[in-house]
Amino acid sequence: MNDENAKDRKSPASLDERFATRPQVYERLQKIADMMDRAIAEGCTADEAEVLAMEQIQKLGGELLGDWAREQQQRSVAESQRENPSAIKHIKKK
Repeated sequence: MNDENAKDRKSPASLDERFATRPQVYERLQKIADMMDRAIAEGCTADEAEVLAMEQIQKLGGELLGDWAREQQQRSVAESQRENPSAIKHIKKK
C-alpha cells in the first residue's frame, strides 16, 4: 500500500527547477557557496566557517520572508481588486 502511495506522488522538483522562478535566491545561494569556498581556501577554522554560514543563511531567510511578504501583498491587492473593481488603490504620493 505504501508503494502505491509513493507512486501517486510527484517526485520533488530539483533545486534548479524550484529556483527558476526565484533567480535572486539562486544567485544568493551561489554567493554563499563562493564565500564558503573562499573562507576554506583562506584557512578559516570550522567554527569560523560555521559562524559565517549561519550569518549568511539568516540573511537569506530574511530575504526569503521579505519576498514572501511582497508576494502575499500583491496577491491580496489583486484579490481585493477582483472582488471590488471599483475600490480605489491608495498609494503614497511622490
